[in-house]
Amino acid sequence: MSRSALISSAFATILLVVHPALGAESGKPAIVQSDAFEWAAAGGLPPGAQVAVLYGDPSKEGPFAVRFKFPAGYEVPTHSHPTNEFITVISGKARMSFGENADVATAEPLPAGAFMTLPGGAWHRLWSDTETVVELHSTGPFGVQLHTD
Repeated sequence: MSRSALISSAFATILLVVHPALGAESGKPAIVQSDAFEWAAAGGLPPGAQVAVLYGDPSKEGPFAVRFKFPAGYEVPTHSHPTNEFITVISGKARMSFGENADVATAEPLPAGAFMTLPGGAWHRLWSDTETVVELHSTGPFGVQLHTD
């Protein structure tokens, strides 16, 4: 099994373990306060990142939303996803660089409130300057491919 397949499998597994906060499939309105989110270690990422599933199932076909919490000084290595992503920075401050050779020198700021779109297959790399929470919306099945040098 390739490294990217292992990462995708680990990521999907951890997301399945975390119970979604909002069950859109119930057909009923629901409000869940942020202190009720169930955070878990984000499998497939370096240790320290946490994830909470807001709705949907990232391993299955269809829309989903998750939040990631990254500690200060955290780095997500260069990677891509097969589907489009829509990311909002909820809190904190991060930087993002794009391309197969994503480098901190070309990183653009992502302060709280910033919104970003990433087409499927776009290589990107993230650094968190402070504890940072981002919300990611996409469609499944979701996968992660790490760039290998």
